Amino acid sequence: MTHGLRVAAALAVLVAAGCSTAPRTPTPVPRATTAPRSLELYALHGREVRLAHLGHTAGPTAMGTMVSAGRPVGDVQPWPPVVSDHHQATLAEAETLYRKQDYAAALAALEPAYRDEPTNPFVLEAYGRTLYYQRERERAFSVYRRLVDLLDTEWRADALTAVTIDAWFVDAYWKVGTLHMDRAEYERAAFEISRALAGGFMWERLAVDQALSYLTKAYAEMDRRDVARYYAQRALERNPRNTFVKRYLDPLSRDSK
Repeated sequence: MTHGLRVAAALAVLVAAGCSTAPRTPTPVPRATTAPRSLELYALHGREVRLAHLGHTAGPTAMGTMVSAGRPVGDVQPWPPVVSDHHQATLAEAETLYRKQDYAAALAALEPAYRDEPTNPFVLEAYGRTLYYQRERERAFSVYRRLVDLLDTEWRADALTAVTIDAWFVDAYWKVGTLHMDRAEYERAAFEISRALAGGFMWERLAVDQALSYLTKAYAEMDRRDVARYYAQRALERNPRNTFVKRYLDPLSRDSK
């Protein structure tokens, strides 16, 4: 791994209280209210949640698994000025092309860097993101999965008791979660999307809608209907026009009567 990830990181610790990693019947599942409020992340239950590469925190923060989407618990540390010893200029060029939405050219520029530095997280992030928007979703999945696994190895969290969310790469958790949805790998999708939400990413409203919609579907597909209903209700609090979750909420509501 490159020197970038070895920059000293402030870890904000969020003590995850609650059930096991995947409780079959969470008790109780809070009902959504009419006003948007904090969000329970069931996929993270039973684990200590740590946020890496945060600065200017007031110290370790105990939040359980309740988060406020879009409200970071601290400032994200800036990336190192040099993130690749051999391909810094290439990464800058690719980013310029990416911002121009010339994804094909950005991809072509990044190919040599990816071949040369396949374990550099900054190269993986740029390459995976470009593949994602180029609609090369299978290749993007492979790259993002490698990146997220690399981050987990770097932070050496015991997967059964703790999870670390690297604030530098929150978007990677989100994107790999959506790609797990494509593959009908719903438990892993819910976990990664929940990591993205817990990471305090500066979510746009549309992204929150998508995240809650995917969580609704994921838990419905896992036959965890109480949790699916919770996320559907929470999605409708934020956006009453979210027709995607309504098709899950209506039959779920009938089943509960």
